[in-house]
Amino acid sequence: MRVAVLGMGRMGHEVAGRLLSGGHEVAVWNRSAGKADDLVAAGAKKAESAEAAAASAEAVISSLADDGAVLSVMAGDEPLAARLPGEAVYLDMSTVAPETSRRLSELASCSFLAAPIIGAPMAVTTGGATYLVSGAEEAFEKVGALYASLAEQVRYLGEEVELAPRLKLLANTLLLTGLAALAEVVSAAQAVGFDDAAMRAFVESSPLVAPGLSNRIEALFTGQHSGWFTTALGAKDLRLADEMVKRARLSLPLLELVKDRYEEAAATGHGEQDLTAIVELSRPK
Repeated sequence: MRVAVLGMGRMGHEVAGRLLSGGHEVAVWNRSAGKADDLVAAGAKKAESAEAAAASAEAVISSLADDGAVLSVMAGDEPLAARLPGEAVYLDMSTVAPETSRRLSELASCSFLAAPIIGAPMAVTTGGATYLVSGAEEAFEKVGALYASLAEQVRYLGEEVELAPRLKLLANTLLLTGLAALAEVVSAAQAVGFDDAAMRAFVESSPLVAPGLSNRIEALFTGQHSGWFTTALGAKDLRLADEMVKRARLSLPLLELVKDRYEEAAATGHGEQDLTAIVELSRPK
């Protein structure tokens, strides 16, 4: 397929690379220069604007940091979403509020799919990520070749556009809440005198620790918080989740507490560090 990927952050970059290696024609665009040079060297086409990237695409993918970034590109004063090729399918793979997905679907001049990703950039690269999709089933079928190149784990949730972003926010709530709890357990173990090596061996082998946290255990002990998913982004996702459930007239005290912790981590010098930096709020001095 002819695919445009808008946004060369870690996730967008890896999606574009995976599609390129799968034989698709890939055009890439990013606001700041240089982030796609390796992809261009491997055969991707560099576009000077988002509109140019999308002009002849059969599928247009946006993968941007947050709602503001997506809306700026796709639904600003001159909304790109309203100028997409009519026969294309527009997939937003960003993590955004369900209402943002709904607005994009209403503005899009072509079929729209909400299509967030569960998994790290490395999982995208290896094909191990899970792709959530909601929107018109006909549009999903049109991009079957695209998803066949990306991964085996593709979950089509139904025609209601807001389903995929809702599930993505709930999934991230599980991840972030579990990590916050594990961070406090590590801090408590250090405070009461456990040897780090012994405690780490216990945590790594314990069925009580979710498999999705395994790639972050080392950083909790070493303090090397150089991963890709920052505390600022984590706080953003939890805010969106909190707003979502409150609109459903539900109050979740644990979600609110964990959101506050990530916001505190982001506000105290850890905003650009990986989620594991939340451990620094409780680590014994």
